[in-house]
Amino acid sequence: MPFANTVTFKDLTTDHLWESLRSGEKPALEAIYTLYIKDLYSFGMSLHADEALVKDSIQDVFIDLWNYRAKLCSDVVVKQYLFKSLSNRIQKELGKNARRSSVHWLTDQESSVSSIEDELVKNQAETEITSKMYGALDKLPIRQKEVLQYLFFEKLSYEETANLLDINIRSTYTLAWKAINALKKAITVVGLVIFLF
Repeated sequence: MPFANTVTFKDLTTDHLWESLRSGEKPALEAIYTLYIKDLYSFGMSLHADEALVKDSIQDVFIDLWNYRAKLCSDVVVKQYLFKSLSNRIQKELGKNARRSSVHWLTDQESSVSSIEDELVKNQAETEITSKMYGALDKLPIRQKEVLQYLFFEKLSYEETANLLDINIRSTYTLAWKAINALKKAITVVGLVIFLF
């Protein structure tokens, strides 16, 4: 479907935008960027706390989309494709740089870090739990972080998560179990286990 001047991206489905992108229509790329930039940024920051790395990786994903548009598959779920591309790009950059950093896991899109920190300071036990949680999250392998992000924050099913990560469903369950188990062990306080879920 050609991208007519009278049609705005709001009038098109993501499937039409994707097809327009594959056909070389630059406004379709811009529309996809506009639709998904906030979700991609939040997802990227959940994988790695380096904002510059996340922004650069998002930019690289869209540059690659444009450069390789003719080779893109037509039958994709656009959001999942973008998330997977961003995850792969961040992993590639981390592999190059061999850097480690903490994850902004407990903050959500609308909350500010300072307001969360203010709330946590009020209670010493919560501060200790939070500290242990961040430490545990930082130690999780990136695959386990991704599984938690997809399942609990993006609300994807185990099947969708498995497809996105190119693993089988059983591996998805195993990764989720290992991640949750590691987090539960990390926040054991004075012999009491704080159950996450």
